[in-house]
This record gives sequence, C-alpha cells and structure tokens, in this order.
Amino acid sequence: MSDHGLVQIPAQSASRAGGADCATLVRLATLGAVVGGSVAAASNLQRVESGDLTATAAVAETGKTAITAAVATAIGGAAASSVAEQGLMRLGIMFAAGTLALYGLQRWAEARGDSHE
Repeated sequence: MSDHGLVQIPAQSASRAGGADCATLVRLATLGAVVGGSVAAASNLQRVESGDLTATAAVAETGKTAITAAVATAIGGAAASSVAEQGLMRLGIMFAAGTLALYGLQRWAEARGDSHE
C-alpha cells in the first residue's frame, strides 16, 4: 500500500500544538531586548548626564538589561503559549512568567556580582 492516501499534518499546526516555535521565541526575545534596552538606555543616559555613571558603565548596564529582558520575554512567551492560545489569560501568564524570570535573573546577577567583589 502506498503512503499517498495517508493524511498529512501541516508542519505549522504540529509546531503550534507543542507550544511556541523557535522563530516566535526569537521574535519575542528581540522585542524584549529592544524594549528593555530602550528603557535602560534612557535611564542610564540620565545617570550619565548627572555624573552618577560613566558612559562605558552605561553601555554595559544597558546591554545587560537588554539581554535579561530578552531572556525574560522569551520565557514568558514560552510559558504563555503552553497554557493559552490567545486572550487575557495568555497575556497574564506572559506578564507573570516574564516578571518572575526578570526578577530571578536580576537577583542572580546581583548575588554573582557581590561574590566577585
């Protein structure tokens, strides 16, 4: 018997059934990096202007915040897509998971920084 008569499942629906696909998570991470990095850059620019932070330190802080925001956004997106396809519940889960991930990453970075000094 030939395979031609079998029902084929499109690749797109198979990836959605298992949660967020890699391309979606990369897009979310990129968006998180842009938003988080923009907020950090604006805040750090004010600190540089007031003399509280050097330009080099501001760039490093902005980069660290952008990477942390990217990771947190991807984690939030993955958690949300595994629970809800769309709607308010998905946004709430994404917000909560992203917040927890960001908080945890910041605490970990602070603890690591304290132990290296």
